[in-house]
Amino acid sequence: MGGVSDGFLKRDTVQGRLANVLTGHVSLANNGGFIQMATDLSLFPSSSLTVDASAFDGIELDVLYDGDAPKQTFNVHLRNPACSRQFSSYRSTFEMTKGKIWDTIRIPFTSFVGYGPGANDIPLDVSALRRIGIVAIGEEMKVYLALAGLRFY
Repeated sequence: MGGVSDGFLKRDTVQGRLANVLTGHVSLANNGGFIQMATDLSLFPSSSLTVDASAFDGIELDVLYDGDAPKQTFNVHLRNPACSRQFSSYRSTFEMTKGKIWDTIRIPFTSFVGYGPGANDIPLDVSALRRIGIVAIGEEMKVYLALAGLRFY
């Protein structure tokens, strides 16, 4: 891909909450354009690589944004077995307002759209979710995004 964006992920206490904090700079130079924090969802990968979220309506995130823009849009990418290539995923967006204020964001599964081989042609099946990523993408930006909670609702 050749991009020159740079990012850093660390565990830190932010406003009294333990969080994963993504900092960095998204650059569009050299066909770049994103940084992300991502994790596999399975708590027991020796027995299953997926998580069944079919009893839930969506994903809930506890996040805090303090980047350079007054408002910033971020993507959430979900992967399941239909995502046959590394860049395939189901994607939705959320917007944050700058400030050292925690916000709880709810993203319904119905808002996710498939991108890439496999995901384009198949509706999102949440009975076998593998991975989630939170992505700063598509525009020049300074990123400071803290994530203190991630759960299904």
